[in-house]
Amino acid sequence: MHDTIPVAEIMVEDVVTAPPDATATEAATRMRDEHVSSVLVVSNEEPVGIVTEGDFATNLCEREDLGHLELSAVMSKPLTTVTAAASIVDAVEELQSSDIEHLPVVGEDDHGALEGILTTTELSYYVPHLARGIDRLEANPTQRRVRTDTLYERDDWEFEYRGEDESTVSVGDSARFTKSISEDDVETFAEVTGDTNRLHLDADYAAETRFGKRIVHGVLANGLISAALARLPGLTIYLSQESSFRAPLSIGERVTAVCDVVEDLGRAKYRIETTVVNGDETTVLEGGAVVLVDDLPVSR
Repeated sequence: MHDTIPVAEIMVEDVVTAPPDATATEAATRMRDEHVSSVLVVSNEEPVGIVTEGDFATNLCEREDLGHLELSAVMSKPLTTVTAAASIVDAVEELQSSDIEHLPVVGEDDHGALEGILTTTELSYYVPHLARGIDRLEANPTQRRVRTDTLYERDDWEFEYRGEDESTVSVGDSARFTKSISEDDVETFAEVTGDTNRLHLDADYAAETRFGKRIVHGVLANGLISAALARLPGLTIYLSQESSFRAPLSIGERVTAVCDVVEDLGRAKYRIETTVVNGDETTVLEGGAVVLVDDLPVSR
């Protein structure tokens, strides 16, 4: 489906630009005031270079007089671009192969006039399951800011959203969030919540219980449902949750929360069927939730 979606549908058209003779200080000020991470350097309506936050960080380490330099001296070039008619899958491949995070969009004529810009943020928001490919653009970060609706992501987390329109929530859509629950996760959860039940923390004690070993807190496993819901398109607000615990979850297992949108309750409220399964696809818990999905804040 995604190879039929053109870049024009998700690109940002309001691009912050500056001429080659603008100073680095002027460009940095525009980036701050416009809340963007890059400035396109344009000459005669044609993009000739780009200056990003990363470029400023690199140059600040190497130059003392950066603020007075013209952008032509610090911009990244030659510029990698994509046409508005290209598919978003082609855009992802271009970002990966060029090891960049900003992709100017130009016209198909000989002049190549600037039409917009596409970044990893737009791609990961509209096509979340492609974000795993975009992750490779960064050098093994612990945290990644690749989505609009979450503050950060981690390399060992996986998310997939399936729906006809991946910018809105509709009945029939499905979201999956996967991570491993480590011993540190269990111990941190116990400390934060105060649930220091020895079944979860004391191996010798747990060996004498019906489970024969330590297991993950049930509510911690339930928390993965919240993680999946947080990555639905829009700002998701939890209203209620019902859960039935079906099987114990071992520490260290990779766990997947599945959220299926089953009913539109009106006024932006939705009923969700929720399931958590372990690596063997054994159902750990199941239930249902009701969420309210607001539009994302304009500032984001």
